[in-house]
Amino acid sequence: MINDSRANSRMRKLTAALLSATLIMTAPNFAPVLANGGGASSGGLPASPSGPKIDPVQSYREGLEALQAGDYKTAEKKFNEVLTVARKMPEANYYMGVTKVRLGKEKASVRYFKRAIKEMPDFVEAREQLALVQVNIGKPDDAIEQLAALQTIAEDCASHGCDDVLAARTAQAIATVEAALGSGEDVSAAPGGGQFAQLIFEPREAGDAHYVDAVKLINQERFAEAIATLYSAQKTAGPHPDILNYLGFAHRKLGRFDEARKYYSAALALAPDHLGANEYLGELYLELGQLEKAKRQLATLDRLCAFGCAEREDLARLIAMREADRHAARE
Repeated sequence: MINDSRANSRMRKLTAALLSATLIMTAPNFAPVLANGGGASSGGLPASPSGPKIDPVQSYREGLEALQAGDYKTAEKKFNEVLTVARKMPEANYYMGVTKVRLGKEKASVRYFKRAIKEMPDFVEAREQLALVQVNIGKPDDAIEQLAALQTIAEDCASHGCDDVLAARTAQAIATVEAALGSGEDVSAAPGGGQFAQLIFEPREAGDAHYVDAVKLINQERFAEAIATLYSAQKTAGPHPDILNYLGFAHRKLGRFDEARKYYSAALALAPDHLGANEYLGELYLELGQLEKAKRQLATLDRLCAFGCAEREDLARLIAMREADRHAARE
């Protein structure tokens, strides 16, 4: 049970994130200015091999714009920049795969589609495009495996219910792959059909709106819906540390601890001084019974919050409570 003071503190932080979201995500170039009092760190993003620091959010958007314009060389360069600092981002891998196909590098596209699927198993567009490429490069058995996976996604939708858009896209993907396997024709030239166009042409402001909606859903403890909305924000906005942080938070609240750790780690890889991600990772460690790791996160917040901050105080209070419980259990 969360006590009143902690619940109020959490509500204040989520409300502050909501109120600041538009300012954060409509800033020039949508630079990774951080919510939860984070502030862009001078340590920030890792330096690119050429020297300047990479802004993966801006590179992602420029990659989408280049892909939309048919400038595939620029798109390839920009998505490579994103993947340099956010290697596992499903959408960036998907669009790099699409770009490789457009450049006639179908065999090279396979690893990007596979990585996108590994990180997001129900990524229908990635499975569809991988299957089409496999048909074209003479690997129909591999394409049949992707078709089977798509059919499983469709069956899960029918059995347990899912978003209408996902159900429609899955049905469309199954039909497209079945047609490709039946005809043997080269059908990978129009990746993703209408959905591909939708993801590219969605304006940057849509990412802002998805993010704001997700924070509202988190405030309402509608975590599964928040996750889906955060994924929509990421498709448009790119690998923003605030989005990754809240993906970790929502997964943790649903008991998906491995996924939560993955997203917190991704947020901190982009922004090591992100206060929210450092606090929430500490809370995750407490839930896993890893007190010493939680204390290390508190030490990080001690360094970052020289004059105090809510994130540091929240984590310190939870650690003290856990230590008190352990002491009482020993008596």
